[in-house]
Amino acid sequence: MIREVSGMTRAGTIKRYGLLLAVCFLLLLLSPLHTNAADVKKIQLFATDGLLTLPDGKQLYMWGYSLENKQGTAVFPGPLLEVEEGDTLEVTVTHIGAKQAGSEFRVYPLRFQGIDSPSGAEQALALGQSHTRQIQAVQAGSYYYYAGDGKGYGVQMGMSGPFVVKAKGAQKRAWTGGPQYDKEYVFHVNELDPAWHKSAADGLVYDPGKFHPRYWTINGKSFPDLEDDPRSMIHGKVGEKILVRLINPGYDEHPMHLHGHHFQVIAENGVPRDFPLEKDTVNLDPGETKDILIVFDQSGNYPFHSHQIVDNTNDGVYPGGLHTMTHIEEAGSSEGSTMTLDIGSTHATVNGEHVMLDVAPFRLKGETYVPLGFIAEQLGGVLKARTEDRSLTYKTEHTEMELWPLQKQALLNGKQVQLESPILQKKGKTMAPVSYISSFLCARVGADNSSNQIQIDYQLGQECQSSGPDITPPTVTADPPGGTYTSAQTVQLSIQDEDPQAKIYYTTDGTLPTARSLLYTGPIVIDRTTTLKWIGIDTSGNASEVQTGVYTIRPAPEVLVDVLDDKFTPAHIKVTRGTTVTWILKGSMMHTVTSYDGVMNGIIEPNGNKRFSYTFNDTGVTSYFCMVHPYMTGSVTVE
Repeated sequence: MIREVSGMTRAGTIKRYGLLLAVCFLLLLLSPLHTNAADVKKIQLFATDGLLTLPDGKQLYMWGYSLENKQGTAVFPGPLLEVEEGDTLEVTVTHIGAKQAGSEFRVYPLRFQGIDSPSGAEQALALGQSHTRQIQAVQAGSYYYYAGDGKGYGVQMGMSGPFVVKAKGAQKRAWTGGPQYDKEYVFHVNELDPAWHKSAADGLVYDPGKFHPRYWTINGKSFPDLEDDPRSMIHGKVGEKILVRLINPGYDEHPMHLHGHHFQVIAENGVPRDFPLEKDTVNLDPGETKDILIVFDQSGNYPFHSHQIVDNTNDGVYPGGLHTMTHIEEAGSSEGSTMTLDIGSTHATVNGEHVMLDVAPFRLKGETYVPLGFIAEQLGGVLKARTEDRSLTYKTEHTEMELWPLQKQALLNGKQVQLESPILQKKGKTMAPVSYISSFLCARVGADNSSNQIQIDYQLGQECQSSGPDITPPTVTADPPGGTYTSAQTVQLSIQDEDPQAKIYYTTDGTLPTARSLLYTGPIVIDRTTTLKWIGIDTSGNASEVQTGVYTIRPAPEVLVDVLDDKFTPAHIKVTRGTTVTWILKGSMMHTVTSYDGVMNGIIEPNGNKRFSYTFNDTGVTSYFCMVHPYMTGSVTVE
């Protein structure tokens, strides 16, 4: 729960857009409160435009917010706003204008989910105008802020950001007295329509009725870029509890699915649930936030992605979109460390402590370079230079690597290997590409291009090689397993092995896979009956057993239900597992099809979608009703 203390436009006022009646229950009573200046946390946001680099290299024109008073510096999503329970947040948004001449750029006062009505529009701010409001954080939880144009236009253009209220006193609890957690991630989920953004850049007003997204993002990134983003790549150890804050200010629903683990839904729209709901898939509707708590009970690498196939594409190319990973280490592994460096800066941190670098990191030809001497010192390795041939030797307990400046060839324990980019010298210091740090030192490297930040997670004595020969074969699995399904399946192959360079190879024609077969790089879509075979092979030549999954695709029948102005007909139906039920609007009014547990929720309306479909895969009875006309009820019995 959050409450408004005051709102003031230096020539303007405040409220928000909405797409779904289901968010109406978010509205909370507003009461005037008195605050002291010392209790107020002040944030200044500057409304401007910017560019977002998409995973295929294209750039998308955006509107948004920046912490910098400079046109063209908007970030997507907007800056994370964080306070604790009981704090008062004073946030000011100032219209500083767009960098791109001729763009159709509009700025409105901010709204906050959980306070503001989901309908009605604010008065736009003129260039140079500011709007300030105060919010008191009563209940810890996940929320978001957004542009108050009343139609969601600014939200699609990028004008939204996460707002998180934490437990008082920096407790690692979801709320005071709530469940504990070890790590926390904020996932701001959205979808992007390039045609809409191009129209705005060209100075035109886009028709929202033509909305057709082509990219889907978590924290402004899509697969495969998500796997290099430490904010969006979940990392932990067996036994740890991970809090993930899922935030969806957009137009589309996203069913988020975690492989290898179940999780608990502990809060919805900033409101704690009376009882946690155990799931492996949670539906994130437009305008919703949901907090989930994951307890890691097994090690390995597991996908976390949307169960909508289209959400996993980049401009129609699969895989992409809403697909990230969880990396889980064994509980007995030694405590890790983190160093954070910034492009162009000699300031860095190691486990939160400030340190200085001799040479700042830089980028060259798409590769990021960091000072190798500093990296060696943190990892516990020894770096020595030989003047006679200008070679470098990097030693750890079990490995020795020889490197030469400007050369991609190197020697690892006497064996020739190939680097992706060469070692360089700058100001007399050795600079190594981060690809070397990850591939040959096996530290986990995350690079955030939007903030020019590099995060390296490592352990003292970090190295890739073990003291003895590797004779352990990998273990490979598939999710979902082979079986009979009523629709296309997105199959994720996973590998567990001590060798981080171990790979999966597969075939889809029933032949035995080898190292010359297709290399697995992402989810496999199976839309017809297919025999999938796969094998894991590490760099020592150890191979797993060949695994086989036969996927039989048999489309299920569709059952139709008419939605009249006052009833569903037939109201009560019986179907078999895998059946898709479609509700068709036959009247003149808007209705919803909403299950009492909230899992199924669709809108049908005369001027919008006139059909809503849902596939029932579990046996049991699902009772539903219309949120607009609660006397309209029905049920689906799955046998």
